[in-house]
Amino acid sequence: MDDRPIGLFDSGVGGLTIWRATKRLLPKESLIFFADSGHVPYGEKSTEELHDLTTRIVRYLIGQDVKIVVVACNTATVYAIDHLRKTFPDIPFVGVVPVVKTLASRTHTGTVAVLSTPATAESAYLTGLIQEYAPDKRVLRIGCDGLEDLVEAGEGRSRQATALLERHLTPLRDSNVDAVGLGCTHYPFLRHRIKRILGPGISVFDPSRPVARRVRELLAERDAFAQHGKPFYRFYTTGDATHFGEVASDLLRYPVRDVGHVEL
Repeated sequence: MDDRPIGLFDSGVGGLTIWRATKRLLPKESLIFFADSGHVPYGEKSTEELHDLTTRIVRYLIGQDVKIVVVACNTATVYAIDHLRKTFPDIPFVGVVPVVKTLASRTHTGTVAVLSTPATAESAYLTGLIQEYAPDKRVLRIGCDGLEDLVEAGEGRSRQATALLERHLTPLRDSNVDAVGLGCTHYPFLRHRIKRILGPGISVFDPSRPVARRVRELLAERDAFAQHGKPFYRFYTTGDATHFGEVASDLLRYPVRDVGHVEL
């Protein structure tokens, strides 16, 4: 038994999709969510900058006595999780990776697509996943510049977001793609709109529930499930706390109040 909280962090509100899935799967667990909104987007940062930022975030979460850290951000996972595991060997980490293995197993046409930030789309990490899990598939990498920023601003339902989605998804319509993976934690908040644009013949997968299941597996291995009857949820951001609370409440349909502001 371990009643300490689970720590999760992202560059902004996107990781709340992982927070939501974890809360649903592990309702007894307390959760601390850290949004580095003051430095969003991560896709424009160098590897050195990401190592520095994520190291400081994890140190803060350790100061909050977390028992596990979820890197609820694809870009941070791709570029920083190995560094974090070496820097903090006593803390278990769970990352978020594009669902290439799932896409490869679900496709019937042999052509799939990964929607992500441009940085993830161009990463050697994604190349390695494709080589390992989908060497015989045609994998389209769609770097969706601008989408993360719109979700972050609370404008995921705007006409501008729809126009961006149309632009990014149009190449898929005549590509024979039948399975699409969401390779950014912000994108599940746009899932219904993505499915509507792509049409009924294309399946859309996001990693939030698999990540939550991996958290459950690690807690089970360590006999570290919480037994406390009243879990708590805390939110911190390096950006505007009021804005984060408003956007997060809207996205989650859950009241996110008393958001703490943190200077890294």
